[in-house]
Amino acid sequence: MAHLKCQLICLAFLLHLLNVQVACGPSKRIINGFNATAKQFPYQVFMDRYVNYFWYANCGGTIISSKWILTAAHCIVDNAEAFNIYLGAVDKSNASEPGQQQLLVKRSQVIVHPEYDAVRVLNDLALIRLPAELHFSAYIQPARLPDPKHLHGNENGLVSGWGVTDIQHPTSSNILQYYDVRILSLDDCTTLLHTLSPAMFVPQTFICLKPSGSTPCFGDSGGPLAKRNPDGSSTLLGVTSFRLDSTCQLNMPAIYTRVSSYLSWIKSHIDAPDC
Repeated sequence: MAHLKCQLICLAFLLHLLNVQVACGPSKRIINGFNATAKQFPYQVFMDRYVNYFWYANCGGTIISSKWILTAAHCIVDNAEAFNIYLGAVDKSNASEPGQQQLLVKRSQVIVHPEYDAVRVLNDLALIRLPAELHFSAYIQPARLPDPKHLHGNENGLVSGWGVTDIQHPTSSNILQYYDVRILSLDDCTTLLHTLSPAMFVPQTFICLKPSGSTPCFGDSGGPLAKRNPDGSSTLLGVTSFRLDSTCQLNMPAIYTRVSSYLSWIKSHIDAPDC
């Protein structure tokens, strides 16, 4: 935890120099979202982390195969010893709800992107290898990986998570929340971020959402930005990474890591043969 605190102090100092405040960290909930229903987001997972004999609410993630979950690197890089993964859940406080499963994953089963940069919040991805192969059902399904050539600018999407719904009472939601979003083009994303922070580096690996009446907040980190396909399946477009304020203001953009930029790295692990 001391290492994480040091990283966050360094990050805060640098962002002060750049006149921008980034809010990420292992806890991000959706403000002004809607309650999800059973089977609506079968690819969505939630993670608690185990640190020094205590469990803490942590982050979201996305099922991308029967053995792998994709989440944000910043959800992983403290001294957590293990993670409890909720699958098929809507009310994560109700372990007996239909379809819900929980899996314990050791820290050794997590792969953080080798070029993750906590200061500039770049390459903010991590893979979690599950201890057993999932048996898919109406409650538990993977999201598809995106087309590497499609940037999805000016398209609609869905954001979901169990993060904070009221910044004045910042506790993790028990009920999965979601809202509809509009994805900005890369040019519009760059223009918006430079308006807020002229010195900010905006790579193609970022996805910006158009500010609206809802927004992700603390506890939604690592969770999915997805789109619904005509056949009822979903495609994962982004992973919740950070935002430019610490109070989850509705007029501030949320930033996602663009999954299509990392397909080679993702597939090099999930397609590798079991040892």
